[in-house]
Amino acid sequence: MRKSLKFASRIMQGGMVALAISGVLAGELTYVPAALIAIFVSELPSIFRRDLKIVLPIELNLWIVTALFIHVLGSFSGFYDNVPGWDHLTHAMSASLIAALGFILVASIDKYAESIYLPRIFLALLIVMLTMGVGVIWEITEYLIDSATGSHLQYSLDDTMRDLLFDTIGGIVVAFGGAYYLSHTTLDHFVDGFQMSAAKDRVSLMIERRKERT
Repeated sequence: MRKSLKFASRIMQGGMVALAISGVLAGELTYVPAALIAIFVSELPSIFRRDLKIVLPIELNLWIVTALFIHVLGSFSGFYDNVPGWDHLTHAMSASLIAALGFILVASIDKYAESIYLPRIFLALLIVMLTMGVGVIWEITEYLIDSATGSHLQYSLDDTMRDLLFDTIGGIVVAFGGAYYLSHTTLDHFVDGFQMSAAKDRVSLMIERRKERT
């Protein structure tokens, strides 16, 4: 099962590379930078594993690659314009992914920062607000790009509001699902599953070495 999920991730990464190359060959360079950024981001779990020893579950890695792939595919193929609901699907996927990564980060801070304690319900609300905030920044960025280049990333006010609604739904599902999960396990067990302790020690060592050099 693990090999199958990893193989699926590699297939989608290969698909993004192929789309980027086809865009260059066809002279359609509008979406090539987004594809290249998506390819780089999809490799971050491997980089974190190698350099920081952070181990993300293969399911989460597949989730990351899938969210990036459907965005790149939709951009190159015109699905955003031709397939009803494609935009909302990508927003829900991306928002739920941001919520999941934010949940892991905030839970890790809650464990290792002795001066911080976050009740489960507050942790969930914090993740929802974080997800909504990222969604708002994304919509503002699209508006600025449209204003500067004359593109049509934003179709209408209704479309923008629906995007934010799907962002919120994705954040709520993950945040409260995660809070429910933590209520049935320990914070230590959840965080240690990602080997955050080893990553924390490695980062501390890197900081100490940097101080010694300066």
